[in-house]
Amino acid sequence: MGLNRRRTHRNISEIRARIKEGIARASTARCRRSYTLLMDTPGTGSAPARLTLPQVRQLIEVLPCAAILLDPQGGIAHLNDAAGALLGMPAQDLLGRNLLSLYPDEASRQPLRDSLRQFHQRGELETTLWRADGQQRPVIASFNHVAVADSARGYRLITLVDIFRLKDTEASLKFQQEFLVQMSDTVMQQALSLKELNEKLEQRVQQRTRELHDANMDAIYMLAVAAEAKDHDTGAHVLRIQRYSQALACAIGLNEREADEIGYSSILHDVGKLHVPDHILNKPGPLSDEERRAMEQHTVVGERILSTRPFFGRARRIARSHHENFDGSGYPDGLKGQEIPLEARIVHVADVYDALTSARAYKEAWSVTTAMRMIRESAGTLFDPAIASALAQLHDSGDLRTLTLGFCDFSPK
Repeated sequence: MGLNRRRTHRNISEIRARIKEGIARASTARCRRSYTLLMDTPGTGSAPARLTLPQVRQLIEVLPCAAILLDPQGGIAHLNDAAGALLGMPAQDLLGRNLLSLYPDEASRQPLRDSLRQFHQRGELETTLWRADGQQRPVIASFNHVAVADSARGYRLITLVDIFRLKDTEASLKFQQEFLVQMSDTVMQQALSLKELNEKLEQRVQQRTRELHDANMDAIYMLAVAAEAKDHDTGAHVLRIQRYSQALACAIGLNEREADEIGYSSILHDVGKLHVPDHILNKPGPLSDEERRAMEQHTVVGERILSTRPFFGRARRIARSHHENFDGSGYPDGLKGQEIPLEARIVHVADVYDALTSARAYKEAWSVTTAMRMIRESAGTLFDPAIASALAQLHDSGDLRTLTLGFCDFSPK
């Protein structure tokens, strides 16, 4: 007896395992929707609108498993062809009959009678189904209450899976698993747990993204300071370029995110100077043609130094093209007008303005007034007119001076 019971439990466990395995290939969306419309789950506060009996019958027909609709007395109100085949009689011949009439004696009918007394209860059990030919068929029966608009007590929907025809009823097992999942009291808790897990994962992704951004910014500042150190600059130059570029980007209508990206990407505009010999960088007089060609290579080298990751995309374009002139007279590619990347046109104006107003080994600092005159006069030749105009507006409003606070090493006159 104990061995048989263990075997039975093992068989049920194996069947349920197969059902769970089938959920990944569960029935069509149409069948799922049909089943959801049929189910009445008391106590959840979310019962669907009641269907009419003809509508329920139509929905039962699309279920991919054997399904029987019983009234409170056990009368067969409807069944699909799969249920008729399982009971051993055409479905139309079984309509109107009482399911109890298929059982041979009162003892065999008693479990069904007991179940009907708790008509609104839902559940699942292994039981024996009596066929019209008197044969017994072991099945897994799942049952639930169905509210129907034209019936006071509604009906009971029973779905049946033939245990001995597991391979032949694979589609039924797939749907059965979805049925069991919907009936499980733990489904909502599982959904909430999954939601909490997703939120934690999202927080970790956001934290990792911030950490990666901070690491990239550290790399930017270290590279920029290293490049500027060769040019005997304290690092204030690249920070001023960042502020100027970000302010200019906002002034010409770019959004805050784009302006911020252009700002921190501009810091690396001269990173290619790491490959320029010190005697050229710090030469107090004019450069020879050969020295100038070596100096101009810092744009190409800068692009090559920077990572190919998307984060450094703007920085690469700036490094290569921030010496291109609007009229095509710049280097290294002789681009003109809109051919020059927008971020490079912005940094070109910011870099020249800061270079003019800062002291260098080869020149004294210009006054802001003189530098602004040069910027205005060079609009359309060296600089994008719209960006030169934006710089003039920042100067006239006083915002340009505010940007230099804490980084001012030039004459404000």
